Amino acid sequence: MTRLYETVLSPAVMCLLIVTGAFFLGKLRLFWVLHPCRAAREMFGGRVGREVRRAVSMALAGTLGVGNIVGVSLAILVGGAGAVFWMLLTAFFAMAVKYAEVALAIRTRVSSPEGWVGGAPYYMGKRWLSVLFSLMCLACAVLEGCVIQANAIGEVALLAFDLPPLVTGVVLAVLALLLLPRGKAGIGGATATLIPIATAFYLILCLGVVGANLPEIPRAVGQILSGAFTREAGRGGILGYVFSRAAKQGCARGLLSNEAGCGTAPLAHVTADQTTPHRQGLWGVFEVFLDTVVVCTLTALAILTASPAGGDPAAPLAHLSRAFSGVWGRATPVLLAVCIFAFAFSTVLSWSFYGLSCLSALTKNRWARAGYLALLILSLPAGAHMAVGTAYAWTDLLLALMTLINLPVLLLRHKEITEGETPPKIQKEKPE
Repeated sequence: MTRLYETVLSPAVMCLLIVTGAFFLGKLRLFWVLHPCRAAREMFGGRVGREVRRAVSMALAGTLGVGNIVGVSLAILVGGAGAVFWMLLTAFFAMAVKYAEVALAIRTRVSSPEGWVGGAPYYMGKRWLSVLFSLMCLACAVLEGCVIQANAIGEVALLAFDLPPLVTGVVLAVLALLLLPRGKAGIGGATATLIPIATAFYLILCLGVVGANLPEIPRAVGQILSGAFTREAGRGGILGYVFSRAAKQGCARGLLSNEAGCGTAPLAHVTADQTTPHRQGLWGVFEVFLDTVVVCTLTALAILTASPAGGDPAAPLAHLSRAFSGVWGRATPVLLAVCIFAFAFSTVLSWSFYGLSCLSALTKNRWARAGYLALLILSLPAGAHMAVGTAYAWTDLLLALMTLINLPVLLLRHKEITEGETPPKIQKEKPE
């Protein structure tokens, strides 16, 4: 499975993601790149209602998770500093892909007694594609959304408070039991509170480390650029780069971080009221920018400037903790525990919402919903104390397959994405 992903799926996803992103960047004439101020005004201008804030918070909660913290450390340990370059390159094209899938989801969403519903299961066009995508999302919600996040929380709780992972998992299960049955209201309300506070707090920690190691930034940037083009899995030509370990790890962690193209974030965005496809698509662009360009880059710089020596790929959190401890000292385990708990638990809530949304697209049976909800909750104590190498491998595989299903659909329906919402006159003005 791992070999299949590394040799075939990862390069295929990276190439298709870049091609799709480049296509939509051209179709949209680099709108948010050439006109960032206008894009920001269109996002924030007017009234940003509670439902929009909740929808964006849920989508951000699905992306701002372990991938931004432990995942970046893992990518550097396995693929070298060059993996950061590929994460950023993936993010540049991923912004356009995220815009496309969110805009299409808003354009094709439908009203239901529970509110707006939509996303990949609804715009796939073919029932069998919708079913296949939904089943993979159900599995991914358990693995990426619960097992991996619970394991990260359990690890930092053990490191910071000497709390047994099983106890941590039980506490997470109780919290999830209180919030998940409340649906969009409970999940959206919790993520709208946790995400802004956790993001600001974590950025302060990263900036403190980077600021204390400013002279090391040129060396770190040099490592990123030089390491991006090593040929560990091929010799010569672009294929050597595409199949390099740095590229594979950067693409995998970048996709795990911002989830662009895999069709999950639109499941949250469609719940926003009083919005348009164009405006909500720009919120999708912002989501990728904050997640990968800001948070992941600062995490990588903090690690590379403070901790130039390598570490054990089996212990990415220890590698990260060593980098932060030079500035934050003995408080590092506690500070990281607070950040990882907030991000990871928000991801648990968000991905659970994705899974429940896909289940609703498959069946309205209340017993199926209750059984799946129980599976999500029980996977938290199980994930907290188990090895997650296999879970990471399956998550990479599932996200890759979901992306390979979703991106061709976006390309086939590109006219619905780009029509009417982006005035041509805007594109002809001078860049800001």
